Amino acid sequence: MGMRIMHDYLGGFWHWFTTPWTLPGGMVVEPIGMVEFLIILVFLWWGAAWVRRLTRRVLSRQLDHATAYAISRLTYYIVIALGIFIALQTVGVNLSSLAILGGVVGVGLGFGLQNIFSNFASGLILLFERSIKVGDYIQIKENGLHGEVKKLGVRYTQIVTNDHVDILVPNSQFVNGEVINWSLDDPIMRIHIPFRVPYGTDRERLRSLVIETALSLPLTARDERYPPTLWLNAFGDAGYDCEMIVWVERAGLMRPGGTRAKYNWALADALEQAGIEIPRPRQEVVVAPSLAAALAAAENSSSSSST
Repeated sequence: MGMRIMHDYLGGFWHWFTTPWTLPGGMVVEPIGMVEFLIILVFLWWGAAWVRRLTRRVLSRQLDHATAYAISRLTYYIVIALGIFIALQTVGVNLSSLAILGGVVGVGLGFGLQNIFSNFASGLILLFERSIKVGDYIQIKENGLHGEVKKLGVRYTQIVTNDHVDILVPNSQFVNGEVINWSLDDPIMRIHIPFRVPYGTDRERLRSLVIETALSLPLTARDERYPPTLWLNAFGDAGYDCEMIVWVERAGLMRPGGTRAKYNWALADALEQAGIEIPRPRQEVVVAPSLAAALAAAENSSSSSST
């Protein structure tokens, strides 16, 4: 009796498991087909990830890292898309009926998921244009965010700041907004280090001192087209307002704050060793004669009263 009941339950479950379901748009699916579809998706995801890693490894031998990364990501997306269509056909889904179903849900997706699709399309644009690549040092002008690009994803781009903070930025922000790519073509950047010296300083000696200090740091570009120099910008109240002009390599432009600090430190040491004192702002206070006489009278009265 118990075996018959169990057999009836299993038979009913199997009948339900193999009974076709009719979905909107005339699409017919079976529960067993849905399970097969999920199993195929798991193997598809694993296979696409394996193809992406293999493609990136092979292309990295002949192409640069950023190009190999972009091609491997596109290959991953293509394999996933083709695999889903093949999986749908394998489980017996009529792909022509998906057009009707897509029209039903397309309006909802257009309103509810428009940001997701916008970010996805922007991610593809970034991969094709290669205006932003993995390893670039970028800055978003809207909020001042700057850091190194670590990953170009489907929906977002991962940026690591100099404080080792991971920030996920939507891809559409790079397409629609203004972005500064410090390392797009030529990974060399000019920085300005302002300082002040007193009047009477030997300017030619100061120029030689500044150039020698800049060349002593390893971050300075060793290119004859970009020599360090000294600018005299203004005649200030306390002395010459000058700037050390120096071009730095990629390692320097990716750490702008630390780079400026190193040049400030080296320049301060060089000026101190050369005996050049950085002038401090001075203020002269002129007391009117009437006020001076009143202060003197008050001082005399206080001294006489104390005696």
